[in-house]
Amino acid sequence: MNIIYIDILSVYSLAAIIKSGIKYSHIFYFNTTSVARLFSNMFARMRLLKAKPQLADFCYADIKDGNGGCQFVRITEDIKDLCLEICDKEFANNSFLKCFSQHFDEKKILLFFEKALIERINDTVVFINGAKWHSENKVNSGSKSVVFFLKRNIWSSYLTHYALKLNIKSIEYLTAGDSFYFNNFTKGRTFVLQKIKSRIKTLITKKSKKNYNNNDNQLSQTIDKTIPLVAAWYTGKTVIFDLKRRSDFFWLLKSDIQRKQILVYFDRTDIPANQQMVDTIKDNGLRVLALTKKATSSLNVPIWSTTKKYKELKKFFIKHIFKNYLFAGLKFKFIPLFYLVNICFFAIKYAYWYDIFNSNNIKIYINPVDLFMSNIPALAALEENNGVSISYQWSNLSFSSVLLSSCADVLFSFGPAYKWVWEENRSRIGNLVYCGYITDYSFKEVKKDAITLREQLMIKGVQFVICYFDENSSDDRMTIISNRRSAEIYEYFIRKMLEDETIGLIVKPVYPKTLYKRIASVSDLIEKAKETGRCVFIDRGSYVTEQYPTEAAQAADLCVGLLLSGTVAIESYLSGTPTVFLDLEKLYSNPIYQWGKGKVVFDSLDDLFSAIRRYRENPISVPGFGDLSDWVKDRDTFKDGNASLRMGQYISWLFEKFKEGRTRENAIEYANQKYAELWRKENVVKWH
Repeated sequence: MNIIYIDILSVYSLAAIIKSGIKYSHIFYFNTTSVARLFSNMFARMRLLKAKPQLADFCYADIKDGNGGCQFVRITEDIKDLCLEICDKEFANNSFLKCFSQHFDEKKILLFFEKALIERINDTVVFINGAKWHSENKVNSGSKSVVFFLKRNIWSSYLTHYALKLNIKSIEYLTAGDSFYFNNFTKGRTFVLQKIKSRIKTLITKKSKKNYNNNDNQLSQTIDKTIPLVAAWYTGKTVIFDLKRRSDFFWLLKSDIQRKQILVYFDRTDIPANQQMVDTIKDNGLRVLALTKKATSSLNVPIWSTTKKYKELKKFFIKHIFKNYLFAGLKFKFIPLFYLVNICFFAIKYAYWYDIFNSNNIKIYINPVDLFMSNIPALAALEENNGVSISYQWSNLSFSSVLLSSCADVLFSFGPAYKWVWEENRSRIGNLVYCGYITDYSFKEVKKDAITLREQLMIKGVQFVICYFDENSSDDRMTIISNRRSAEIYEYFIRKMLEDETIGLIVKPVYPKTLYKRIASVSDLIEKAKETGRCVFIDRGSYVTEQYPTEAAQAADLCVGLLLSGTVAIESYLSGTPTVFLDLEKLYSNPIYQWGKGKVVFDSLDDLFSAIRRYRENPISVPGFGDLSDWVKDRDTFKDGNASLRMGQYISWLFEKFKEGRTRENAIEYANQKYAELWRKENVVKWH
């Protein structure tokens, strides 16, 4: 007998089960279509199905190994390896993609397709692992075999091979679309060719006599090249220019770059630019631009409108793409729509950003989420415009994923401890520059506020202050930290504080706007804790908290952060406060367990508070408690509060050369040389 798991419950997957003739005792599914349940009930009444399909009771965080260790990191790295394998075998020598290498940087195209791929296979790989865990822990499968029904697509053979490594047999089934594209090649090719011919008939009959380079030169002649700009993306933080509070512009606060040559652009429709944001930006001498009408609610923000450049480039690229797609079809070389759709997306985004960079003479582009798939065409367009892209590390990294890969010209990293992350995900960055923990300037700035906060607690009789930093949570099954788990932690800390009047508690949620909704079950307990005066929630901020963790850390005797992230642990320890990790997720693969269990990492709330009690009674009874010195060492080799200063200097050196009309290569080489002279050459790594 077998246990069947289905990626998507549908008429097609149910038909595949019936047709397979295999014997089974259970059927579980991870996703379903709107009519699938109706058909499953009908097939069951007709006795075509020998078990009623059930939704798999599954959450990503539940997938653990035999020792109870969370498999999130292992699965994430499995997905990375699978993506890179497919890239090597399918993308690297793909003749269709190579047709565009004369127009787009080939390395960026490959990275773009890797990220497009992970969106397609990520959930399926998780579900395969979920099926293995579920069968062993929820069904008590014993000697039964696990069979995974997988919708056939161009990557399903790789997923089938992956499933076999987990001792899971995979059976591929066809849907109408898949049958059309994969099972019947001749009909599929004919259909595709007919559609393409009808759509591009006008283009191929009116062949342009101009090539792309000629168009580019013609367009560029109208642009004033004497005033280069630095463009910075608005990430969603409070718009503020204050050394004490979290800012998107930390790299600018200590820089001598002329602020009138900084352009802040808004494109987030969930957090549009309001009048207060715009006034703050303009009062500080910067320019502002909204890329769409929905990205601003202010009437005083110019809204970007594409020019003739965009239309001409888009027309040129789409014509080029469909011509190559058509010719491949005529030669009986079927190109899956995955390639066509994504290269069209790349080209259209490229044309859009080329227009923005060229029309505004943007030479330096600062965006920490260059790792998003949609941003890669922008970086390719910037390079064509002789500009330099800059990204920066904003959080601790403890695993490598294709989601984290980057192709920025310059990537600022905290320190050499993270180099392996970008090596293993095969990032295509140009230069890796170590600068230290990026907001370490704030440590001194908030010192007085931290002292005031601590004194407020001491007045209430507090003798020992614990600071807890949470992470975001969700009830989505693909999350690692559930709302229930988050509420459990809050309740435990608060009850310990209420039981012991000598304990003070500072809580700093990372997303205060949604916190009380996510942990509504303990809202009354939180209010009770606040009424004591010994519990303080630092939750100022409209979206993310606008106060730096260091302010809360410096007011505490001990900081507790979650191992899943680790960013606030770096900031807390660098601020001078003993810091430990709470790891209820049980990430036992993390190297910190090899030396820090019971000292700096705890997988139980009871064990953590037992260690705190012993530490308070006699600090030497828990040797190494809260000591992250070895862990932090290579994560920030400077530890001098000047990380943002170094970033600002580097950007200033780039800007200096662009004002002189130099090339991007000249500007980067100059900035690297100056940085190496001032901050040591080992802190500038030319990527290979």
